[in-house]
Amino acid sequence: MNGLSLVADGELFAVDVTVVQKVVRNMAYTPIPAAPDAVAGIANLKGGIVTLLSLAELLGRGRGKQAAHAVILKSFANGNGQMGLLVDNPGNLITIDESEILPPYLTSEEEDISFISGLAELDGKLYRIIDVESIYEKF
Repeated sequence: MNGLSLVADGELFAVDVTVVQKVVRNMAYTPIPAAPDAVAGIANLKGGIVTLLSLAELLGRGRGKQAAHAVILKSFANGNGQMGLLVDNPGNLITIDESEILPPYLTSEEEDISFISGLAELDGKLYRIIDVESIYEKF
């Protein structure tokens, strides 16, 4: 898997680069009152509305500091519109051997792994692989 590494709430994540449209650093967005906790807000991206989800909140890690960088995802055919993930830091391109990906498991009782498709260790670091399709199904 060719992926993009991400940092959210001090943890490492990876998302398949084939589902990433672009990375926007210091993304300005408007919070949505009474939205689900994971929905940080909406943003204007070239005239289109993008729903921004806090990756930390989505995974049950709480809000912590307000993430400012957005990984904009390609739209899926379900018609839910465009989405992006707010992260503390978008990282580098990484390559994870598919045979090295393990099933996800809880690392704490508060964590929600329903949006994690697997775990992989690369260079001594543990990456949680984000399941973008399940995010689009829920939101």
